[in-house]
Formats: sequence, C-alpha cells, structure tokens
Amino acid sequence: MSRTFTYIPNEDVLQSFIKFRDSLLLERSVVIARHGDYSLSLKCLDRDTLGLTITNDAKKKTIQSRSYDVNNTTDALVARGVRHAVQKMSELSDEDISRKRLQIWKWYIMEWQKNNVINTEEFVSKELTWDEDKAAMEIEVMDMERFLHGDYLNLGNTLQLIDKYLTDDKHREMFRNFAINDIMEMTSVDTREKSIEEREKRDLEEGMKLHTYNFTVSVEATDREHARQAILNYLAGDERIKVQK
Repeated sequence: MSRTFTYIPNEDVLQSFIKFRDSLLLERSVVIARHGDYSLSLKCLDRDTLGLTITNDAKKKTIQSRSYDVNNTTDALVARGVRHAVQKMSELSDEDISRKRLQIWKWYIMEWQKNNVINTEEFVSKELTWDEDKAAMEIEVMDMERFLHGDYLNLGNTLQLIDKYLTDDKHREMFRNFAINDIMEMTSVDTREKSIEEREKRDLEEGMKLHTYNFTVSVEATDREHARQAILNYLAGDERIKVQK
C-alpha cells in the first residue's frame, strides 16, 4: 500500500494560510499532502476563506472539497479536517490498488484454470463444498494460492500476463506501471520483514553474548594486596571505603 507524504503539519495549516494568503496562495494552490495518485491542496478561495481539495492527479479529477472561514475557525478544527482528508486519500488509494491487483489476479486465475482444470463445473463444485477428510489431501487450492502469490511477485511473469490480456496501449501502460510499483513495494516489505525475523532468530540461537568491561578506580592503601582487598570490600558494599572514579 502507498504511504502518505506530508509537507505541512496538520496543526500548521491554518497559520500557513494566514501567512501566505496575500502572496503565494494568490498565485496558486499549495500541495500539503500526497498519498498514491491523490494530493491534498491548500487554496485561497478568497482572503477569508481557506479551501482544502483532494485531487486524483492521474485522472486530473477533483474528488472532494471543503472550505473554512478563517474568522470563525481554529487551528484544531482545520487540523481535524486535514486529518480526515488524508484518511480519505488513504482509503481511496487503497481501493484503487486493490481493484488493480484483483484484476491482475483474475487473469492469473484464468490462466491457472486453463492449465489445471478441464471441467469448469468440476472446479466450481469443489470450491462450493467442504470435506474435512479430503481437505487434507487436496492440493489444488493451495497450488492456486502458491501460483497467485509466487507468479504475481515475479515481475516478468506479471508484465507478460498484462501484455497478453490488454491490447489498449493506455490501459496496458497504466497496469504495467502499477504492477512495477506494487511488486517492488511488496517485495521490499517482505525482504525487510524476513531480515528482521532472521536477525531475531540468530540472536535467540546465539543467546546473550558476554563482554568484558574495564573500569579504572583509585584507592588509598599501604600496598597492592591491601588495595585489592579494599576494592573488593567496596564492591561488596562497604561504605567506609572511599574510591576515586
């Protein structure tokens, strides 16, 4: 899933509007957050009216707008509106990603059916029934899950599938770009999580490592043995003995 990039903190939006409403915001709107294909812009509708607009940059389409009278609002109210707008962008972006990903998976399922199932009715029947004893022996469903996950994350396979099912240049390029970004993000997360798991497992197997530390202290004594015994007594808790650290 995409991440949110914030350029102006929520709590600073109202003050930023007041500061720039007679200069920068008169010339253009300012993007204050992004999430996937969506951006949230700060606009000056007039000198006393702050505007927040969610735009789908890929489609050049305005999704949602909200305005505030700066004379009758507060930093907290505007900040809350910004948070809601960012949450809306996140939800819309996740929906877009899920729809595109599901479409590619549908093509993979069609390929799997062509290669593994001769009788479609037999396939549907197996999916609609449940037999506990047969479930342990059944491998087809697991094969499909493995097929979907493994092949989808194989960028070459996925791009080849997109080229096969999409002849329209515009949509093909859109799905190719989506698949590249989505797979790169998914595999980077898998790699990071795997690295953390491997490190935790290694630390557990090796156990706690012991290290040697040296500390220098000074104690007054008549000889080395007397000094050694004094330090041992000090470490044992004898408060009568004074040391210089």
